[in-house]
Amino acid sequence: MTPHDTQPGRQLFAWAWLIAFLLAALTCSTVKPPHPAVLPVLFASGMAYVLWSARSQLIDMLGNHRAIWLSLAVLVASIAMAEMLAAQRGVQGLAILLPPSMWLVLCLPVLTVFLMHDARLRFTVWLFAAICIWHFFAMPFEAVTGIRLSWQPIELFPRDAGPLHYQAAGLAWQVYYFVGLFLPMFYLAWGPLSEGRITRWPRMSPLAWALLAMAWGLPAVATQSRSAFAGTMAAGLLALLAWRRPRAARTWIALGVLVAIGAASYWYLFSANKSGMDLRLAYYALYFDESMKWPAVLIGHGFTLVPNAAMFAKGFIPLEHSHNDLIQTLYSWGAIALLAYLAFFAALLALVWKRYVSRGRVWPLCALLVFIPCTVTDLGFQNFEKAVFIVLLTSCCLVFAREARLPEKI
Repeated sequence: MTPHDTQPGRQLFAWAWLIAFLLAALTCSTVKPPHPAVLPVLFASGMAYVLWSARSQLIDMLGNHRAIWLSLAVLVASIAMAEMLAAQRGVQGLAILLPPSMWLVLCLPVLTVFLMHDARLRFTVWLFAAICIWHFFAMPFEAVTGIRLSWQPIELFPRDAGPLHYQAAGLAWQVYYFVGLFLPMFYLAWGPLSEGRITRWPRMSPLAWALLAMAWGLPAVATQSRSAFAGTMAAGLLALLAWRRPRAARTWIALGVLVAIGAASYWYLFSANKSGMDLRLAYYALYFDESMKWPAVLIGHGFTLVPNAAMFAKGFIPLEHSHNDLIQTLYSWGAIALLAYLAFFAALLALVWKRYVSRGRVWPLCALLVFIPCTVTDLGFQNFEKAVFIVLLTSCCLVFAREARLPEKI
């Protein structure tokens, strides 16, 4: 690093960039996206700064994780091409050339380099923790009382399910945005704090952290999301297994009892007043069949949330999309984008397994266990909020995988 890295002006820019990025990422949504210029400006200004002041850190990061960056580069290029071809056919997408989720991906290298600074990293993790504390209490309160605490312009959804009377709105326009971003964000705070990578206080035992991971089933239930509850329970059980690494029969019995309680709660809360899989399967088949037609399988249809009467499954209520991450990726952007998307997740999982799970560090895998189920029955990367989580998770995994002490001045 050069002596100029210590100049206050450059430090101020890095802080301002990080705060602006987090503000746009955590307060906007698919139906309330940031101004079209915000993310491109953040990408251009941040990349120019990094190339000027932290080029060596950027080169090292790109070189050490080539599979992740190469797959993301192919994904961005293929989506840009698909959106450009769709625009020529008159399809009105969500943004000019690139959807907001792609601009988030382009900001990922800059975000990761800036988080290689201890103070900025601590600030970000404590911000995640503060948001999680808010949700942990606000979501059940909203679901039971019907009093909306969130500041986004949406009313609570009346939907009786067991003792709950409302589908808690959270901090975004729809409840599944909580499921796709703020719920799995807990593990981005829990993991680094439990490992002592952020601060030596407060220190909690691995058992206490595992039980806290299980307790997030309550806010998940408040959203009345089946996938959120199932993912949270799976992540909590994984945290318990990592704490105990069980061999004794009584440990397996205790885990079996927890699974039974979770299954009973799932059935009690969600056996009625929820759409069935027949609706999902009908739209899966409809969008998949349309995706496989030539040349759509190669170039995609373009991504839009405007209802298309030609894509309504006969005999079912109209839906605006396939409600499945992989099928929608294939439909919107074609096979090349889907393959690049799968390659990215394969590279991310390889990193998580090698640097985390094999060493008893399970928090990135817990985050994925909570996140992935809601992409099976709804959109994934196409939603702004879920793209935010993928970017934040990837950045945290890259930063905390480093064995050496993080550099202070970038």
